Amino acid sequence: MIAVIDIGSNSVRLFLDRGLPVNPKKLNTTQLSEGLATLGRLNRDAMVRTADAVADFFDLAKRAGAEKVYVFGTEAMRNPGGDTLKSMIESRIPVQVDIISGKKEAEIGYVGCTGGKGNNAVIDIGGASVELTAGADGKITYAESLKLGVVRVRDAIGSDRAAIENYYRKQICGYKKISADKLYAIGGTATSLASMLLGQKTYDADAVHGYVIEKNALDRLIDDIFASDNLGRDYPTLGEKRALVIGHGAILLSLLADYLGFDKITVSEHDNIEGYLISLKK
Repeated sequence: MIAVIDIGSNSVRLFLDRGLPVNPKKLNTTQLSEGLATLGRLNRDAMVRTADAVADFFDLAKRAGAEKVYVFGTEAMRNPGGDTLKSMIESRIPVQVDIISGKKEAEIGYVGCTGGKGNNAVIDIGGASVELTAGADGKITYAESLKLGVVRVRDAIGSDRAAIENYYRKQICGYKKISADKLYAIGGTATSLASMLLGQKTYDADAVHGYVIEKNALDRLIDDIFASDNLGRDYPTLGEKRALVIGHGAILLSLLADYLGFDKITVSEHDNIEGYLISLKK
């Protein structure tokens, strides 16, 4: 069995390739990109939390029977302090950390989600960056990664709804207005929103995978998010740290759907981890 650990800007995730249609991923929300917008580099506490999570997941993977463990880092680790975190992790586990480029992050997210098939677009809203990728006839035709992640934006402008909407509305023009038959969304923002719309009490990856978010339902959910005085109570599958940025992610997903001309967004549990595995086999 192969295991993959994804060091994201908001969460560290462990994937055990058991050959199931949907392989549930274990998650630890370490918010590696916390403070990045104000400090301009990774902060020490976030790096320690993240190194601990990676070491714990490595031990868990080996106990589960993984013969090989791969570790890769995304946008947060491309910033100052990323090499320090890489050294911290590699001093604790016998694996080299692969810090991938923004372009590769977008590409593996697309391939993991779609299998590289069809005429599709994929949005991946992360903690430090947001990727938009499109493909047709088995080829990626567009891939862009911008520094619009939800933790980065929260740290920069706060959590006022109007401020978030105004900021993102101005920034999304950095993406090309691509055409596609279907719009997918991957990552923790998308899967959390699907779980919330499904009214789940316990997270069910099988139900989330393939769930279609209607744009009008998403906009109503945004109203509910900003009206809630206790998101954890109202949405039991929403973790405490995810709750701090889910409003930012929901607004961005809605604005991007409008910008690209879609009224439906299909959520996929298959994402950059599956795409990374596919890239290893090439």
